[in-house]
Amino acid sequence: MAFKQIRKMITVENGDIYYEFEDQGYQILFTQPANEVQSNLINYGFTGPTMLVFPDKKSDFVGLERLIKESGLKQVAKENGVGVILVNPKGDDWKDEPVGAYEAVTGNLGIAQMNFRDGLAIMKNDAIPDEQSYNILGSCVRMYVYAFGSGADYVAKHYLKKVSGNIIMGDLGAADVTPVCVTLKDLGVMPEPEENDIRVVSIGNSDEFNAVLRGNCGEVLTRDDLDLKRDFLEFTGNYRRWVGRIMKAYNYEQEGIIAKAESVMLPIADNNESFKRGLPFMRSKDHKVGYVTFYDKDLDVVNEKHPLMLVFHGGGDSAYATASLAEWPEIGQENGFITVAVEMHMNVAAKEVISLIEHLKKEYAIDEERIYATGFSMGGIKSWDLFQEAPKVFAALMPMDAVDYPGNNCFFTVTENINEDEMVPLLYVGGVTSPLVELPFQHDRAIARMKYLAKVNRLNADFDLNIEEKEKWEDPFVGIKGERTMILHDDMFPQSEYYVHYYDSEDGNCYTCIMAISNHGHEIRPFTNRFAYDFIRRFSRKPDGSIEINDKERTVLVKAKRID
Repeated sequence: MAFKQIRKMITVENGDIYYEFEDQGYQILFTQPANEVQSNLINYGFTGPTMLVFPDKKSDFVGLERLIKESGLKQVAKENGVGVILVNPKGDDWKDEPVGAYEAVTGNLGIAQMNFRDGLAIMKNDAIPDEQSYNILGSCVRMYVYAFGSGADYVAKHYLKKVSGNIIMGDLGAADVTPVCVTLKDLGVMPEPEENDIRVVSIGNSDEFNAVLRGNCGEVLTRDDLDLKRDFLEFTGNYRRWVGRIMKAYNYEQEGIIAKAESVMLPIADNNESFKRGLPFMRSKDHKVGYVTFYDKDLDVVNEKHPLMLVFHGGGDSAYATASLAEWPEIGQENGFITVAVEMHMNVAAKEVISLIEHLKKEYAIDEERIYATGFSMGGIKSWDLFQEAPKVFAALMPMDAVDYPGNNCFFTVTENINEDEMVPLLYVGGVTSPLVELPFQHDRAIARMKYLAKVNRLNADFDLNIEEKEKWEDPFVGIKGERTMILHDDMFPQSEYYVHYYDSEDGNCYTCIMAISNHGHEIRPFTNRFAYDFIRRFSRKPDGSIEINDKERTVLVKAKRID
């Protein structure tokens, strides 16, 4: 669903915006506070908190502003680049209100990768150019409900249970609409929860009410006073709902991770097809590129050099989403590197990625010998683009869950003069049950990509495979086994086995690893990324282009030249 119209819109002097919508007879108020995190450029709709308020009595814009300011929700919204939603009862309060208000709101949440502004996802109809509708930009992955008085009674009666339905999150899959965390203040009736995993903050409620909550809900935090920002940092913001269950969510302020929304104007490369396709009067010489930088709060990123990890998102998600779900900020914190997730990288050519790196070198102390990149889905294609077009810049690459024929790029065009002999250490990951082409047994183009990789990285394995004879392959998924193989297991996804192949190059060293994962669709898993970084961290590229291998026991300096 989507709202067909905005019934009222007010922009106040400080930049805060207020909207009024209506659905199923419910008046829905939404405010997007002005912020300094570039929310019209950086897309927080995929993973930012969605905060829904059920007031004690029917409210207006003034009441909404007062409530979120006094409770601390406004500050949470400003710092996370999101807004706050309030749904009003049809009567004066929620007494005797039938079930349905929560569904009216969640049905109007939406994700837009490009057409989003001021807290709204703008849906256009290609058949009718002048027609558009609106979703509140957000999802139920981090759905936090705040209910007061009669609103708390209503929620405690109807929504402390599983709520059917889902919201599509682009490449990231479907999100369950069941609340993640519910805050209940000043309950007046006994809660009626079904057994659930919902986290609850209980404010000012009796021991009897709290006992019922503890007996049925996932975890209950009791408070005597109202401070929703404190609760967000210490409890609420720690959770998200993913693949049908409550999981740990990023909470960077609590974790001690700096997350900075940044942007830069970059010159448009001659092979940037996104801009070449535009009308002549629309073309320009440069364009703004947004990115989010993550690093540990105690890391001296100005005076001490650190490795750089570039992260590229999928074709249906966003920079913040891919980085956070993959846990790259946490991996960077643990290993002392700077993570930079690039927004809408499909509009950024490989040459422009190099321009971005040059900009980052001026802003941060980057270890130029240890620059890495990774990406999921279309971000994986972007990582392959860098292998093809800018190999000398990177110490290693980690494309994940996407392959195409050699030369093909993320603009769906062909790159000329691709890399043919500059070795780049690389780890690639593919899902066995993915609906897309990720591994050689699924399509010829994956075979062609592996054959190209084998040539450039001088592998002993040549990947000269015939897909019509795959039942005869020595490995059912990648075709050719590595010189060394291993099977790993992940406690978070116990149904999967991670088949790891290490391939040696002609010089006897291993620069290449391919992993096939059973019971793995088109998805992001932190376990995979931790393993991947453990492999590529050994590599650095010296100023003369040679690759240094440091495996803790020996350091090898290798010239990236063919051994005949």
